[in-house]
Amino acid sequence: MRILLATAFLFAGFGAVAQTLPKTDADIKQSLEHNISYLADDRLEGRLVGSKGEKMAYEFIQENFQGMNLWAKGEQGFLQEFILKRITYKQASLVIQNKSGELKFDKIMKDRAFPYTQSGLGKVSGKCVWVGYGIESPQHNDYAQHKSVKGKIVVLKMGRPDPENPHSPLAAYASLEAKIDTAIKKGAEAIIVVNNQPDLLEPDFKPITKAPFKAVPIYFLGHQTRVDSNTFVNAKIELELDTVGVELKGHNVIGFINNKSEKTIVIGAHYDHLGYNELGGSTYRKTQNEAPQIHNGADDNASGTAVLIELAELLQKSPYRSQNYLFIAFSGEEEGLLGSRYFVEHPTIDLKKVNYMLNFDMVGRLDTSKNSFSISGTGTSPRWDSVLTKTTADGIHVKFDPSGTGASDHTSFYNEGMPVLHFFTGNHSDYHKPSDDWEAINFNGTLSVIKYVYGLIGKLDKQSKLAFTKTKETHQEGAKSFKVTLGIMPDYLYEGKGVKVDGVTDGRPAALAGVKRGDILTKLGSIELSDMQVYMKALGSFEKGQTVPLELKRGNETLKLNLTF
Repeated sequence: MRILLATAFLFAGFGAVAQTLPKTDADIKQSLEHNISYLADDRLEGRLVGSKGEKMAYEFIQENFQGMNLWAKGEQGFLQEFILKRITYKQASLVIQNKSGELKFDKIMKDRAFPYTQSGLGKVSGKCVWVGYGIESPQHNDYAQHKSVKGKIVVLKMGRPDPENPHSPLAAYASLEAKIDTAIKKGAEAIIVVNNQPDLLEPDFKPITKAPFKAVPIYFLGHQTRVDSNTFVNAKIELELDTVGVELKGHNVIGFINNKSEKTIVIGAHYDHLGYNELGGSTYRKTQNEAPQIHNGADDNASGTAVLIELAELLQKSPYRSQNYLFIAFSGEEEGLLGSRYFVEHPTIDLKKVNYMLNFDMVGRLDTSKNSFSISGTGTSPRWDSVLTKTTADGIHVKFDPSGTGASDHTSFYNEGMPVLHFFTGNHSDYHKPSDDWEAINFNGTLSVIKYVYGLIGKLDKQSKLAFTKTKETHQEGAKSFKVTLGIMPDYLYEGKGVKVDGVTDGRPAALAGVKRGDILTKLGSIELSDMQVYMKALGSFEKGQTVPLELKRGNETLKLNLTF
């Protein structure tokens, strides 16, 4: 496999066999544009699982499958329904009694007063303690004037004492999450967060949440509530937060080409996205009091869904009839691979007859300067080694990753012991942002992916069933096992030494340290970053608030920065 990584595709045409597609390039690109622009239209409101936008999307996919005369292979025609359990607030009230009278907040979002997204639940009453910014660090300690806050309701304000300093050592301690964690460690019974500065970025309210996260109730009072430290002088607080369970319905769309074979290829892509970011996941840094924006997810993953639809039509018309084809458009991927996990637990075909699974997630933004895409899962069968090196399309360079796991739906099939391949054209600065719109799609690049896959399927058409092999697991930055993250988007297509930065999130450790897009990280603390795997392991070595040296290359220059997690 290492030899493959070093030598594959040095010559774009080596070993290639021309494949004639049943449609012209122009017709395929026209179909891709039509399908992606529809799925990523504002009318679908970001295709959040369980939403009306998801319904419009699955009806569109279903109509395409019907138009191709695919067999309906769901549990209700083409559809397979699954339940997504979440919670919403049935009680969320805050009462502040002070010398001026009583302030009551019991209507969620009135004047931007609401439970913090990661709040715990419970009913708490008693005196409160004002702790200013709520920062505890070597340079600044707002708790120094208090003997103890254990068992008390802690009130703190957003921001930090030195907002004008973009490289402040207090930045790592001034995020809301850090402040809340500090208050909880000090024994706070409940927390009230106040914003009394109009220029600060306030958190969003999530009407539907996955679960309470923190150990205590937390309530947020925005700038519009006009509260400050005087509001809480000798004040008594009554705070009650409670939730009720809700069920959202997700839908997989499943079509089948029955060639009466003992082997079936599963071809999948998820079609759901983030909606208005109701359930979280956005990387967008909104401006103050900005209304929630639609996340259209053109690349993630209207592009993969459009490829799925196109391959269904091409394979329906193709001469490759030695295997059956099962096409699955998954929902709930953004919430944890819910649709694909449900399918493998409730399959509508015999999974023992699955030969292999192909997954398409973010295949619409092939970078013309790199002219490459990646395929992961190449270690899940020994057959991949030989067949992939003999498959080419349009001179595109392909990077191989042997791992069968990752943050997309192929993982569900790999975990059931099936060979898988995951196709991906690379990260970009619009990932999980409202700016991921269809106008930025590289339709020529997506066409190249389709040609490559069509050629691959053709080479395997008459071959025996693929054997399965397990691979070493890999993890994405930000996984729950990591105590810290840098706030970067790595370039997963980069093949040199180090970790190339494809994007930097404002306000996170890397940005605060001065890291820029295009930098190549070479050393973090005392750890030499030879590749992505070493980088992932390195993240588990550091603690929040810790400052470490960071070395990087920027062009021909080597820089040394101080980074605080």
